[in-house]
Amino acid sequence: MKKTIWIVVSVLVFIPVLLAAGCYMVVQYQYKDTFMPGLFVNGFYAADYTPQELNEKLKEDTECPDFTVRDKEGKEYTFSLEEIHYEQDYLAQVNKIHSSQSVLRFAEWFMGEDIKFEELEIQPETSYDSAVLQEYLDSVKYLEDNSDPKDKIVEIRRDSGGYYLYDETRNLLSHEKASETIENALSKGVFEVDLYKEGCYIEVDHTSQMKKTLEKWDALAAYVESTITYDFGNATEIVDGPEISSFIATDENGDFLFDESGSFYLDEAKIKEYVKTLAEKYNTVNKPRSFRATRGELVTVDTGTYGYKLNEKAEFEYLSKVIGRRNQLTRKPEFSQEAFTNVYNTNNDIGDTYIEVDLTNQMMYYYVNGRIKINTPVVTGNTSLGRGTPEKVCYVYSKERNRTLRGEGYASFVNFWMPVYGGVGIHDSSWRGSYGGTIYKTNGSHGCINTPYKEVSKMYDMVEIGTPVIIFY
Repeated sequence: MKKTIWIVVSVLVFIPVLLAAGCYMVVQYQYKDTFMPGLFVNGFYAADYTPQELNEKLKEDTECPDFTVRDKEGKEYTFSLEEIHYEQDYLAQVNKIHSSQSVLRFAEWFMGEDIKFEELEIQPETSYDSAVLQEYLDSVKYLEDNSDPKDKIVEIRRDSGGYYLYDETRNLLSHEKASETIENALSKGVFEVDLYKEGCYIEVDHTSQMKKTLEKWDALAAYVESTITYDFGNATEIVDGPEISSFIATDENGDFLFDESGSFYLDEAKIKEYVKTLAEKYNTVNKPRSFRATRGELVTVDTGTYGYKLNEKAEFEYLSKVIGRRNQLTRKPEFSQEAFTNVYNTNNDIGDTYIEVDLTNQMMYYYVNGRIKINTPVVTGNTSLGRGTPEKVCYVYSKERNRTLRGEGYASFVNFWMPVYGGVGIHDSSWRGSYGGTIYKTNGSHGCINTPYKEVSKMYDMVEIGTPVIIFY
């Protein structure tokens, strides 16, 4: 009976143990040189590969790009890693993984209902020929050392863009630091470096003379960094750093001139010249204008008193006051005279409310917002006596009632007087019985625009001072 029990125990206990041990030995032997199933290394399935084979496979799939060096200006330089015999090898880590693989882990993976794969990420060991690398780094110009403080220059220079500071003491490349940075990156498997971000540029101390130059530049920067924007409504004029700094007076050698307080001396002539260029561009007084007459023709009037006229004195004083204060300003220009439209437009500032005097047809029209409000014949200056009414683009600059007009050999009382150009104006003329036609040629006025009482009285009540007047043949 006891013998029977012993046999049963042996069958139930010792035989499974022996079988398990046998299986363990078989698996251990089967995968003594290769990887067991269930393992991914760097995304590659390692089962049945030897460490050497897996190493070669991983090396094949590992990219080895060119090395990129970026300087302080963002310019990039590259060199081939093959030239320095750069290599990457995973064998040490792969051997470590192989030696630590577990039969029990395999059994758990093999027998489990929910099969889970193990995924590992490993980094290669790197190597390269340090002597070849250093030879290359010592030979390229972009890594040339310029950190020696000797003979460095700090000076204010000027080109087409204006004044700027030329300082050779800043951002000097240290060849030693750059070489160390590149080697450190290679040892970590990093294939690009930014020399500026990695601190490979250094600065050297300024001499006393350099410091004086820097003080002068700091004062000049208040000019260089300023901007004044002139707002002309539908256009802008920008007075920027180069323009502003050009207003600083210099001697025959180009050196700055200073006043008694040590401030830059401004060249008033240059400021006035700049203001004059603005006036020439935006003034419309005495500039030709093309005008579509009521009779349908396009006529051109060459001169006149109507339009914009920049107040050059005011703008000179303004610029002289604000220049050199490191400001960002916007300026609406001051005009000594403005157009009736209050719209800056060098092409047409007449607008759609104006008085039109057609000397050829001896007709006058008063337009308000583009519509004719008054349409009347007139009598203008006597051309046979050389008193013809001048062709001008002018404006109503005054309005008076009950005025006696005086001139050489005459004194005429008028009820309504609206001068438009010097002594030429629009007025009633009680002494006339008819208007229009060719009366002006032999029996015209002294230059004024004689108008029927009924029409001029209406115009007087409606018209505003400043209204444009276009007089033409």
